[in-house]
Amino acid sequence: MSTNVIKLTETPRDAQQGLPYVIPAEKRALYVNALLKAGFDVIDFGSFVSPKAIPQMADQDKVLQLVDKSLGTAKLMAIVGNLRGGKDAAAQSKLDIIGFPYSMSESFLQKNINSTTSKALETINDLISLSSDSGKEMRIFMSMAFGNPYGDKWSLLEMQKHVERFISKGIKTITLSDTMGLATPNSITEIFDTMFKEWPDIEFGLHIHTTSKDWYEKIEAAWNSGCRSYDGVLNGIGGCPMTGYEMLGNLNTLNLLKFIRDKHITTSLNEEALGEALMVAGELYQLTVI
Repeated sequence: MSTNVIKLTETPRDAQQGLPYVIPAEKRALYVNALLKAGFDVIDFGSFVSPKAIPQMADQDKVLQLVDKSLGTAKLMAIVGNLRGGKDAAAQSKLDIIGFPYSMSESFLQKNINSTTSKALETINDLISLSSDSGKEMRIFMSMAFGNPYGDKWSLLEMQKHVERFISKGIKTITLSDTMGLATPNSITEIFDTMFKEWPDIEFGLHIHTTSKDWYEKIEAAWNSGCRSYDGVLNGIGGCPMTGYEMLGNLNTLNLLKFIRDKHITTSLNEEALGEALMVAGELYQLTVI
């Protein structure tokens, strides 16, 4: 990847999973189609999970049936937390990437996907096989990558051990997730510098939950350390409803776009289509579009 080209993942899944209402599959598909036209590299459109756990993620197979991939070149990604969800995802011909939300925090694994460290590692092995057999890519999300509030053991060295395990299994894309907004520009710099020095050929991305005040410095720290893959959400809403804490909100894609313009970074975005997608998002999330 060029040093001045950015890879953008738009993640309506993260925006929708904590909503107090469920958006019909038809409207979710309409939004994915609008995002396809906008030219994102990856669209994290949903999760194959029991609707009892997250009602907002129900009917994902129906969403995919209504998505028109000819509208753009983005890869479609779904998050799964267990083998059953992985099998459902692997059976979808329009799906390109299976993502798994791992964490060094066993407390968060239990809260988020009702799993343990050993069980999660076993699931990852199964998902790697499923992905290979079905022609899908596999992405690991390192949740709580910048610390956690549960008192579990956390260190950069410990995270390196987990990352090394995944890379040895052939994983080439790992997104570091600041689930609780604990990252600082300094910690982002330290972690990405360490990761890229150790594994320069791995695509390490950044997924942050952040306030509207401190996002720029965090993105700049990651960029200066070599990170070229970022997750965002139009309007910046959402977050993880499974933490037990108030949702912080996602990195606003429009803020990320400001950074991109400031740094004269190359993207694949069509800004006219992006504006249209923003209008759809405003209706979808019952927001006022300014």
